[in-house]
Amino acid sequence: MKKPSKYTLIHRTTKEIKPWIGYTSAPLTHELMEYVDGVNTQVWDAYIDNRYAAKLRLYNYITFAKRGLSVPKYKPTKESITLP
Repeated sequence: MKKPSKYTLIHRTTKEIKPWIGYTSAPLTHELMEYVDGVNTQVWDAYIDNRYAAKLRLYNYITFAKRGLSVPKYKPTKESITLP
């Protein structure tokens, strides 16, 4: 199972669908644009996946919990690091 992404990009003319590689960060405006006939225009539309949390839980279950491994708990904003 591939790791889910929070944003999906859809091409405006060809309707090609591709996941956004920045798994939790939103795409910036210049990343949605391409040169068409020498003019830089927006050719991709970004959509947020409302089922991202559920897909991530399923991914973690299949990848880690089902194999008896612990799920990584990296949450940098949850707790602060104190230096001595």
